[in-house]
Amino acid sequence: MDFARGLRIPLYWPAALPTLVLLLLGILVLSGLEVRLGLVWVDNWDMLQLIGVVIGLAAAAALLLVPYKTIVSRAYVFYACNMFLLLLVLVAGAERNNARRWLKLPGFDFQPSELMKLTLVVTLARFIRFRSSYKTFTGLWAPFLLTLIPMALILVQPDLGTALLFIPILFTMLFAAGARARHLALVVLLGAAGIVPLYEWGLRPYQRDRIDGFLVQLGLVDRGDAHMKAMAKDENYQLEQSKIAVGAGGFLGADEGGPGGQVLYRVPERQTDFVFAALANRWGFLGGVLVLGLLGWLLVAILAVAARHRDPAGKLLCLGVFAMLGGQAFINLAMTVGLMPVTGLTLPFVSYGRSSIVVCILAVALVCNVAARPAYEFGRGDFD
Repeated sequence: MDFARGLRIPLYWPAALPTLVLLLLGILVLSGLEVRLGLVWVDNWDMLQLIGVVIGLAAAAALLLVPYKTIVSRAYVFYACNMFLLLLVLVAGAERNNARRWLKLPGFDFQPSELMKLTLVVTLARFIRFRSSYKTFTGLWAPFLLTLIPMALILVQPDLGTALLFIPILFTMLFAAGARARHLALVVLLGAAGIVPLYEWGLRPYQRDRIDGFLVQLGLVDRGDAHMKAMAKDENYQLEQSKIAVGAGGFLGADEGGPGGQVLYRVPERQTDFVFAALANRWGFLGGVLVLGLLGWLLVAILAVAARHRDPAGKLLCLGVFAMLGGQAFINLAMTVGLMPVTGLTLPFVSYGRSSIVVCILAVALVCNVAARPAYEFGRGDFD
């Protein structure tokens, strides 16, 4: 009987509906998108993406059958398994573009760092739920250690964008649970002291070049230096072509066969990191606003579940997913229009990337799981 009731879990449509529409828009914008890989032009990105969507939806259906409290109770097991995968990818992972981030599976390249984002949300929810030590400055070391260890492994791959996304997840969940703002601010100040050493010795040369090019673009570095100008022109090529493609889309989109549509072919990684440029070029300002509106709708729906749910674990899961999806969308869109350096993060639900798509769908399924199971634990406050 319990299993039968589990099969009839009501779907939280305020989050599910914008997710499904975004997935559909992503497949549509990838349809017919031609990208040259080596000597071959690939134009079946929509079908490749559809495989990831089907896998993600099937995994989400299975996830909904398991109560979220059961998932949280097994968090440390998931964390240990994911850490093993992060170590494995450094030894036996597939290498592309001077990065080792993928494990080759039959017909599918899996990226453990993508799954680690959601695993961290579940693990922090498990840790914070049963402790109050994080409300002191010295007690912050444990949740920070849980976060910094996978961050370090992901930085080694290297994947700076994904690693940076762990920071808003951690800070959002700690602050919501009652960590002192002054303690978190002190951690930020201490972390700022490590920016220069990280820049000098922790980043690959191409990552430093991207940051330098971004600073030149903003006018924060002297443009008179010939080397810096040449480097910035090369490193900012993606960004400049992205902005041109977005502008060429106009209000309703550019004609694919016309000059406005042809500029899109000069945007590298337009199926992944710069998919918003392809979307804005094809569907114009209205298409861009539609995607932003759907993302905003989804994030508000997630916050609504967190606001009304009294169980600390459920609340923390929703807030962690909010920080994960919201932070990733913000960074991707900001780099597309030149407000942040190029980091390689995909646009949730829209960019091509089957690991990313599966994890994003699972994240929304986790929120739906929380919404479908009201809390029965009550105290004076949510974290009492």
